[in-house]
Amino acid sequence: MEIVLDQPIAASAEDAQSAFLDPDFYQSLGELPDISAPEVRSFSAGPETARIELGYRFVGELNGPAKMILDPEKLTWSQVTEVDLATRRSTVRMVPDNYGGLLSFQGWYELHDVGEHQCSQHFEADLRAHIPLLGPLAERAITGSIRQNLADTAHLIERFVATHPHLGEPHPAHPRRSPAASPPVASPLAANPPATNPPATNPPAGSPRPAADGPSS
Repeated sequence: MEIVLDQPIAASAEDAQSAFLDPDFYQSLGELPDISAPEVRSFSAGPETARIELGYRFVGELNGPAKMILDPEKLTWSQVTEVDLATRRSTVRMVPDNYGGLLSFQGWYELHDVGEHQCSQHFEADLRAHIPLLGPLAERAITGSIRQNLADTAHLIERFVATHPHLGEPHPAHPRRSPAASPPVASPLAANPPATNPPATNPPAGSPRPAADGPSS
């Protein structure tokens, strides 16, 4: 299933980018339902590119048939985001630590200034749930959660920017980047591993939340 979204953020593209490239920001994603705060597994940045890998863990409750075939302790995954600072384009892919055959997700993001202290996050992705018969239902449910996830993440970005007035200054973990560049973003699939039956959406970063019915994250 193809997904195309435009998420407004009440912050400049430069400040939003700086937040996304600050490892401290990702601790706030622990406020989202059903997932732990992501672990920053790796981070690197240079004058032209940046790369961040986040580790997520599902901490919600599995319902229905999902409990019979999925082990909650194995519902962990990485979100790998790579940023081309010159083209303002960030690519993201989800890499399950387990159950890798049930879901595939890859997409890209861009940030565009649309006014003073306002930007838009344009997001396009391809989501596939490889579940006989139930795949399309799972994809539609997860897509709804992704929309809410991006909106929740935008609010966390706005709060982080508001409480870090010097966010645009060079960070010790990375050099200053072009103001026009787009950042890695919080997981649109955070907390959204595909379910074995249509998951309930329960809407926040990197993403990507895992549906309560479990992955098909």
